[in-house]
Amino acid sequence: MEDRFLKRRILVASDFNAKDRAHFASSYEFCRIVTECDHADLVAPGIDNYLTKHLGGILPPHDNQSVQRDFNRLVNGVRKGLGLKNAPTIERVELDQNYDVFFFVAWSPQSFVELSRIRNWRGRCKIAVAYLIELWSSTLEQDRQYLRLLDQFDHVFLLHSASVARLSQYTAAPCSFLATGVDCLIATPYPSPPERVVDVYSMGNRAVGPHRQLVALAERRNLFYLYDSLSSGNSQVKDWREHRLLLANTIKRTRYFMGFNPAAVVSANSHKIAGEQVLPSRLFEGAAGGAVILGNAPQCAEFKEYFDWPDAVIEVSPQTGDIAAVIDELDAQPERIARIRRANAVGSLLRHDWVYRWEHILSAVGMEPLPQLHDRKSRLREVAAAAMSPLPA
Repeated sequence: MEDRFLKRRILVASDFNAKDRAHFASSYEFCRIVTECDHADLVAPGIDNYLTKHLGGILPPHDNQSVQRDFNRLVNGVRKGLGLKNAPTIERVELDQNYDVFFFVAWSPQSFVELSRIRNWRGRCKIAVAYLIELWSSTLEQDRQYLRLLDQFDHVFLLHSASVARLSQYTAAPCSFLATGVDCLIATPYPSPPERVVDVYSMGNRAVGPHRQLVALAERRNLFYLYDSLSSGNSQVKDWREHRLLLANTIKRTRYFMGFNPAAVVSANSHKIAGEQVLPSRLFEGAAGGAVILGNAPQCAEFKEYFDWPDAVIEVSPQTGDIAAVIDELDAQPERIARIRRANAVGSLLRHDWVYRWEHILSAVGMEPLPQLHDRKSRLREVAAAAMSPLPA
């Protein structure tokens, strides 16, 4: 039977196409992997350009997406001042069939207002599950209006484990921790590792001290230090697949990847993080690409559980560390470097692909995985086995 005639048992939904900012890439990737591993439809509407629809005839030439996005920010700023929730921003969606499971991937609590644009989603689905990626304990009270929307779900998974216990004060939905993941079949350097031509890669927020040291090293030495030179907070992605492919291809060609504990780095979100210890996504990204991670690990039980192999993160102080000395010491130990790269990549292939996260969700709601899921796990194990073949002398 052709795939288009199969009944879809899962409805996957997210608002990443209405945001198109780089940090929403994890939402995109998780949704895509689920559709590849299950009989699933994906609903990911773009932004509702109602200004162009209603005022296009009188507006001067403009970037529809940017103008609509700026207008939405203005409207929601006013609504916040009045004590109201944000207004939804995605295009309306009409569902034409029933599903066993509704799976909503949300970047923040504010994303849940978008559910009102997916008509009768709760009535069409027997079970409703959500994955909430960013939720800090420090913002629970100010997000309480949005968190009440979680009552519509049968289970909510959180990326930030520290928020799980306190969230029960704001919703009746059962909540539990779920780590982030990576598309390891794209991210892995195996079975044919490319040459690592990037000496050090630092993406997004960074520790100022090590960054300045690395810039100075790049000026003094023949060292290729790759970092963001433009403000990345509002970086707009042109194509999700191309963006993820570029990131994966860069990391698998990187020798040293910077991965600091978010609580240890001064950033625009420091007031939200407020010292909370969480597993940052970049650790999963760097490990999947087989890079050696330099930074400092978060002080949480999840790190020890998910990165339980030696040298998963090589300690570098975000304030006073001598990054040049660390790199020189590691460069003098090629066998250790080879072991670290392989351990990071293999550990990710066997434990940190998104397929394992979807399998966990299916188990939590009492559903059996489909053959596609087992096929993907088999491919991951095959690549891991190839990676574990004896290292060259």
